[in-house]
Amino acid sequence: MHTPTYFAMNEDLANIQYSPIRDYKYARFFEEVQYNGKTLSEPERKEFVAVIDETIAQYSEGLPMMYDTLESIKDQHDDYHEIDRTVVSVMQFVLITMIDSMVASKYFILADSDYDRRFMRGKLMVILNEGFKRLYGFDEKTHKKSEWDRLLPLMGRFPEVINRQYQELTYHLEKHAKSSSWWKEERNLETHMDTEKLYVSRQEEIIESKVMMDSMKLLNTLLAVNHFLTNVHACLFNFLVGKYKRGELKDE
Repeated sequence: MHTPTYFAMNEDLANIQYSPIRDYKYARFFEEVQYNGKTLSEPERKEFVAVIDETIAQYSEGLPMMYDTLESIKDQHDDYHEIDRTVVSVMQFVLITMIDSMVASKYFILADSDYDRRFMRGKLMVILNEGFKRLYGFDEKTHKKSEWDRLLPLMGRFPEVINRQYQELTYHLEKHAKSSSWWKEERNLETHMDTEKLYVSRQEEIIESKVMMDSMKLLNTLLAVNHFLTNVHACLFNFLVGKYKRGELKDE
């Protein structure tokens, strides 16, 4: 059996270590943030954009690796690779949605004309609605098509600590799903292009910091799920490390 991608990247296989499973405090990612009326100063705006750029660069580094992994295992259908494919696919969705929401937020902040700002706010609302809809869903129908539901059949193959975290996150995600309309009306207007109603919708007063707080609702949710998926992926990695240390997995 050939050494999987995870090991091929590590030249010193003799010293390979197990990955830790971290105890994340997921509740803090779902705390409601209240609008405080603050407006960003020009230095704060520049700093905010710089942080976004740095974060985007950090997270986007993983996308080529995820794509390569999915391509390399597309013809492998044993239990391990079916699980790995699902986990990496969900991770890919989470990362791309996180990055897209940050890019939209960035260009909302940078917009220097009134129409540009209204346009970017609308497109950000689309990402917020569609992102959470695809991540978890708003009702039974959309939940059954969600990325989160794809993980449920796999949980029986993971240790109790992962199952507890999945249940904890499900609780928070379900509360989030019921907490608001997730900008459904704005999403519909922006995507269906009913221009008369779209114009009226875009005339709503723009409160910059409120728009950014709205965007953080999805971003923080995705961050929580990303931390969980990192733990899930660590379990898969540790499974291979165990096989390697027992001599069941050879580097050829």
